[in-house]
Amino acid sequence: MRKSEDIIFKYLYDKCKEQKRKGLTEVLGCSTKEIADSLSLQRTNVSSILNMLCKQGKIFKIKGKPIIYSINLYEGEHEDDKKFKRNSANFNTLIGGNRSLKKCIEQAKAAILYPPNGLHTLLLGPTGVGKTMFAEVMYKFAIEKAVIPINSPFVAFNCADYANNPQLILAHLLGSKKGAFTGANKDKDGLVDKANGGILFLDEIHRLPPEGQEMLFMLIDKGIYTPLGDIEKKKISKVRIICATTENVDSVLLSTFTRRIPITINIPMLKDRSLEERFELICEFFRTESERIGREIFVSTNTIRALLLYNCTGNIGQLKGDIQLGCANAFLKYVSKGKKKIEVHSTDFLNNVRQGLLLYKQNSEVLDKIINEDIELNFNSKITKHKIKINDKSLPNNFYESIEKRIQELKERGIEENDINFLMAFDIKKYFKKYVGEFEQEVKKEELSKIVDKRIINIVEKFLDIASKKMKKVFPVKIFYGLCLHISSSIERIIHNKNLINHNLNEIVEKDREEYKLALILVDKLEDEFNIKIPSEEIEFIAMFLCVDDLEGDRIAYKPIIVVAMHGKSTASSMAEVANKLVGGDNVYAYDMTLDKNPQTAYIELKDFIITNHQGSGVMLLVDMGSLGMFGELISEETGIEIRVIDMVSTLLVIECARKALTNNNINIICEEAKQSVSFLNNYNISLSETYIPRKDNIIITNCITGEGSAIKVKNMIEEKINLASKDIQIVPLSASDRKEMYNTINILSKNKKIIAVVGTVNPNVYGIPFIPVSELFLDSNYTRLKDIVNRVKTLENFYNEIFQSLGNEIKELSMSDFKPLCINFLDNVRENITDNIDIYMVSGLILHLACAIIRLINKEDTPKCIRKQKVMSYSKEYNFLKESLRPIERFYNIKFSDDEFCHILIIILNIVNI
Repeated sequence: MRKSEDIIFKYLYDKCKEQKRKGLTEVLGCSTKEIADSLSLQRTNVSSILNMLCKQGKIFKIKGKPIIYSINLYEGEHEDDKKFKRNSANFNTLIGGNRSLKKCIEQAKAAILYPPNGLHTLLLGPTGVGKTMFAEVMYKFAIEKAVIPINSPFVAFNCADYANNPQLILAHLLGSKKGAFTGANKDKDGLVDKANGGILFLDEIHRLPPEGQEMLFMLIDKGIYTPLGDIEKKKISKVRIICATTENVDSVLLSTFTRRIPITINIPMLKDRSLEERFELICEFFRTESERIGREIFVSTNTIRALLLYNCTGNIGQLKGDIQLGCANAFLKYVSKGKKKIEVHSTDFLNNVRQGLLLYKQNSEVLDKIINEDIELNFNSKITKHKIKINDKSLPNNFYESIEKRIQELKERGIEENDINFLMAFDIKKYFKKYVGEFEQEVKKEELSKIVDKRIINIVEKFLDIASKKMKKVFPVKIFYGLCLHISSSIERIIHNKNLINHNLNEIVEKDREEYKLALILVDKLEDEFNIKIPSEEIEFIAMFLCVDDLEGDRIAYKPIIVVAMHGKSTASSMAEVANKLVGGDNVYAYDMTLDKNPQTAYIELKDFIITNHQGSGVMLLVDMGSLGMFGELISEETGIEIRVIDMVSTLLVIECARKALTNNNINIICEEAKQSVSFLNNYNISLSETYIPRKDNIIITNCITGEGSAIKVKNMIEEKINLASKDIQIVPLSASDRKEMYNTINILSKNKKIIAVVGTVNPNVYGIPFIPVSELFLDSNYTRLKDIVNRVKTLENFYNEIFQSLGNEIKELSMSDFKPLCINFLDNVRENITDNIDIYMVSGLILHLACAIIRLINKEDTPKCIRKQKVMSYSKEYNFLKESLRPIERFYNIKFSDDEFCHILIIILNIVNI
């Protein structure tokens, strides 16, 4: 019995596998009679063995006449079957299923599950978006949900195949009776009959002629149809129809036909899907090619960038085809040139794909979130997913670990300890910028609190508020996240007695700088909270976070330099001097090559000059003519310093390079943009737009990526909706086309003004400043969120009323009706003549102090001594003016402020600390 059981199971397994490989979509399996006849066994014995196998769960029955026995090819499957299962897409694995295709999938599921027999569906979308695959996934979903039996057919037909012969189309679809047309020698079943109980997919349905559409009406409405040429016999087919077209439905399909297709699903084009989804598709296609050729494929960064950005008009279908062509070219080089591995580069693709790299500059910010220089992509046929080695952007590598890794590399190369210290003082700047730069807006505070002590988060929040006021600048949100994680790591190292590293950080952060003094405040808080001792090296690290006074790298700590090298005694020096003065920088250097100097000597001098002065971000060598133009490449090869040479130098070109180098550290971009700008300025007269000078204390910034003109329109929209005339608020429009310039302007404005909101198309990600996208203004015509922000800003008059009313309730000794005008007059004088940097916290504290001082003098009480009087009185100009400003108050209350009191008040006004 055991031998017969094995023979029957193997026969059934092989038969089912053969049927599936041949693409047969009818019932998979065999009847008892077929097995008995094929194996020459008694039918009763075969029936007994088949029933036993069913009880064991190895096979299953499909009811009908006759009963069919089938086997689940996915259980106990062979390697070929595993491949089939792995490549079998479903709604759960569909790329974009939770994003761009989410609505499509919801509609498709509704169409399949709708009782009693589902709903016919029309798929819309241009060539290559994946309509056929989507229809197949709908079919698989119907089987998964047991809406149709597992052996139900999926029959696909492209109406374009017989577009020029309508009669033949109908014969293929509905079947035909013998003699229905020339060549119809016998009755023939159509695809509708073959699809009975399953799904009929009609691609390019617009190629179905109107009479063909009409002949489907009865099938759609009642499930019956008439074969071509048969006017008497009507056949029944319980079939679900999925149609697809690339055309405008209203112009190519009968309205009476489209009314019978209740579900219409629009499959999005590739350009309408996110770059993240496109990246997943690219990875999937490379994995497929790796599996096809049975070898690992290595893909370059530029290849991925080009595939992400090129104009792929043929959608997913073209993307897949282009990747196959690139892999084929790479495989050819691998075989013909005997390479060790298959490497796919952008040069393996057609020109239209490579042109995608030209779009990298304008898309670099978005693209670098998906793929950057640190990425390695390789696809292996032995695994089902691609392997990616890439830095985690939300939680970057430990700052100290990066430094320690670099030190270890230098030691392994045999570099002396003194030289390591010198190099690390320079390299730490680079590591620091990279470390901080890895934090993006997507990092949420809730996520941060899972790995960072909430006490650290709270301390850092308060610290940055203080630092922002003291330094009169704003900080990007990445500084907040970076500082929290850095401190968390540092405290952990201190607790576990791990040494912190100090490689001449005092050369980077001077101890008399304001950043260092503020870092001491944070360290004091941390030491008190965690009962630890933080070493001085860590204070310097913390100060470095505050030294990042750009928002996106506006002030580069290690800027590119411009070296002007020209023939003559002082030609280059004069040009460099003019550029530095006009730009206000110090990054332009000059090398004057006298006419009698031989090229060998000039080369050595220029090389040494560049080595001495370069700062790590490259050198732009601007030359006039001759041998100087060849020096750049030779010096770069010898020293490893990145050098870009531009000849035919002009004063305008030097100025433009110097200006752009202040806010950018990519010398290739600087050189290209500078040459374009100079060309433009030489050919056109540039008109400057209106300058908006902030005059009020509170500012709303509007911005737009398309320029200042659009930002002004947003400003006008807000002013039409919200009355700001009575508010101490001004709207300042900024262009966001040059983000670095916008960030720099924000920092300048924040020094003396309070930015209460940014409204526009570009979120500057500034810590503590809310951003409102301009789309929100269109969706919420009442501007609710912006109005709430505006309403929280009190006018000076309202503020004074509230503070004096509150003060009057607490202090009965002074009449507020007398004290208020005297005090406001004093504050106005202070604002005009001593300092205009007055915020509400200082004003409220000063008013309270002044009231208490007056009461103390009226009651003949002593004034507390000012221990810092000698230092405060060194501010002689401010001190003397303060005495004059307080005369009216002294005369009205018949009192006399002492020198100590004047000092107390001046300390409050000037916010004098640490003296």
